[in-house]
Amino acid sequence: MDRLALKKELQEQGLIILPGFFDPQLIGQIQQAAKAIFDIQFKRFGIQGDYLTQMQSLFEHHLEEFISCGKMIQSGLVELYQLAVNPDLMALLKDLGLSHPLMCTRPVLFFNHPSLAKSEHFYKTPLHQDWTSMLASDDSVVVWLPLMDLDIAHGPVVFYPGSHKLGPLTDRIENGFAEVDFDRSSFPRIQKSMKLGDVAIFSTLLVHESGVITNDDIRWSCHFRYTNMEDPTFIENGFPHPYIYKPSQELIDKYLHKNS
Repeated sequence: MDRLALKKELQEQGLIILPGFFDPQLIGQIQQAAKAIFDIQFKRFGIQGDYLTQMQSLFEHHLEEFISCGKMIQSGLVELYQLAVNPDLMALLKDLGLSHPLMCTRPVLFFNHPSLAKSEHFYKTPLHQDWTSMLASDDSVVVWLPLMDLDIAHGPVVFYPGSHKLGPLTDRIENGFAEVDFDRSSFPRIQKSMKLGDVAIFSTLLVHESGVITNDDIRWSCHFRYTNMEDPTFIENGFPHPYIYKPSQELIDKYLHKNS
């Protein structure tokens, strides 16, 4: 499908899925780089077994280190940031209508499984829209991709094409998500198996949710969010940016005064 047709499909459906957009080896390297961060703590604590067992052990017995590994991956995994500004992806976004794309949140890498979460929303997101948490341009998009081959048992994202035309459905954020009151039966439902290298691009107004994980694999994926700096409404609104990024005084006190 040519880029003009993709742009039209994105405008009409709020979603496009591009098989094989990236080199699978490139994407696989990101998952390996993320795993390597956890491996350092596995080695420190002498944790052995298959990868899920190791992750469960770190989560259950060393939760603080588990969380810190996640933070390290989110805030500074070089391979993740390199993918977010990949020249081919930037060219695609421009062809889709984002004349001046800019990352409006940090890249996010997910490693989801019911046994690695204290509550459901940490591994299964509810029905929600991303736009409310971003206040981005009208044509802002999310780029989502698996970091492994995903079948339906991994619970890949469930999309509701056309729902973006409803506009913002909530002004509230709960547990980090702009949950919406939405009738699933009123729109088509799309949930697809995806391979390494496949990419889903969708409107930040599109209603979506996580699928159900029914196997014993960790679901590895990532997403990037982009706004259009030349969108007239975004300009008129003054480029609002609702995210807060600051150091934790509690954590600083803990480590600087742990021997006092």
